[in-house]
Amino acid sequence: MGSTHEVERKFDVDSTFALPALTRVRGVSSASGVEERHLDAVYYDTDDLRLARNHLVLRRRQGGGDQGWHLKLPAADGERDEIQRALGDPHVIPEDLLDLVAVRTRGHELRPVAHLSTVRRAQRLSDATGADLIEVADDLVKAQTMGDRTVVSTWREIELEAVDEAGTRILPATAKALREAGARPSRAPAKLLRALGDDVGPAEVEIPAGPLTGAACAGAVIHGYLAEQTAQLLEEDPRVRLDTPEAVHDMRVAARRLRSTVQTFRPLFDPARAAEIQTGLRALGEALGVPRDAEVQLARHLRAVDAQPTEAVLGPVRARVEQTFLGERLRGAQSALAYLRGEQYLTFIETLLAFVADTGQTALARRPASQVLPKLARKADRRLTRRVARAEHAAAGRPRDVAHHDARKAAKRLRYACEAVTPVFGPDAARLGRGAKTVQDMLGEHQDCVVARERMRTLAIAANLAGESSYTYGLLTGAENARAERTIDEFTARWPKLARRRYRRWLHG
Repeated sequence: MGSTHEVERKFDVDSTFALPALTRVRGVSSASGVEERHLDAVYYDTDDLRLARNHLVLRRRQGGGDQGWHLKLPAADGERDEIQRALGDPHVIPEDLLDLVAVRTRGHELRPVAHLSTVRRAQRLSDATGADLIEVADDLVKAQTMGDRTVVSTWREIELEAVDEAGTRILPATAKALREAGARPSRAPAKLLRALGDDVGPAEVEIPAGPLTGAACAGAVIHGYLAEQTAQLLEEDPRVRLDTPEAVHDMRVAARRLRSTVQTFRPLFDPARAAEIQTGLRALGEALGVPRDAEVQLARHLRAVDAQPTEAVLGPVRARVEQTFLGERLRGAQSALAYLRGEQYLTFIETLLAFVADTGQTALARRPASQVLPKLARKADRRLTRRVARAEHAAAGRPRDVAHHDARKAAKRLRYACEAVTPVFGPDAARLGRGAKTVQDMLGEHQDCVVARERMRTLAIAANLAGESSYTYGLLTGAENARAERTIDEFTARWPKLARRRYRRWLHG
């Protein structure tokens, strides 16, 4: 069994509710006969409902075509991804599912928290070609909580689930037809939450809702941004373990944003606690960096090789590139997983959550944002200006490459600082942040050229030692050199505009 991406809508209905004729929905041509299914599920969570509080669901369900263990994870588009495993032993949760929720449970035992029995009357809506679009499930649910207190409840709900992309497109119209017939959007996104009484407590990371003003405490503004990035980091953790595309990158970026923000706004934090957070984020970034860097270099080198005419590729160049970087990525991914499964990482997550929740660590953090944050962001901006100037006067070769890389890191820090304060300073901060991103991207391309050039040299040496031609590697190195020079020329030409004072007036109050 594998995984699926769920796109669905749930509705509460009364016992007398009658389904409307959904074949009238534009794009729907027919509806199948009704199939009755009996589903029996036991849901698992910690005593303090850590999974439910963070919108994860773990159950073992019997009945239906997909019976087995199901883990539902929130997805980036607001829907859910469902990981499925075979039914197996009712008393043994599959090890890989335990691994996927480890960042949430952090050593706390999972136990049965609810038992749900559902009588499902399901039918499929199809288009004119007979292709299935949406499954309509009319569920009569009986739920019983398990533990110190037993609560029994029953309800009826209608669930619409898109079968494919075409079904996703007509889901809004189908949902509208149900609402017009008297169905109400469900007050609980999952059956378990309704069984538990809806209120299961707050999520581990609470992101502030509503607009912020300059009168808000500086600490509250910055901790709001830290909360967003921490939530992102935690959501990416199981996707890294699943080797989902871009998950390592997204988790690494969240860690970088956190670390950079703590650096830029460090006067708002207790020094010892901030240092501890910095150390933990550095370790996490290093663990994720190896597989991500190998992934980036693999894609870059393959594009470069494939862009060459056939006669210019002498020897097994592509095979050597793949063997080198795929091996690095595999070893790096294994090392990263070992780190994520270690006690050090899980302990750090506890520390990070406590740090992010404590918004008033210093007296400065309790002062108005309008008085505090522009000055701290201004330091990041000045740092970028100094580093660009240093790069302009650095000696050619490695010293200049290093100086440009340092300028890139300063641009990244300014960009993240602007992101953090945009809820208060709006378009002005966002515009400066976009400029910093432009600097980051341009100098990032230059750094990628520098790294690729060095890796080409290593590959050429290995090829020579194996008795292969190094001609193609020299050709590709020359192309990287030219690209690096061109990128710096473009950056030098654009920098005066990016450095204009009018983009920075808000930094001076």
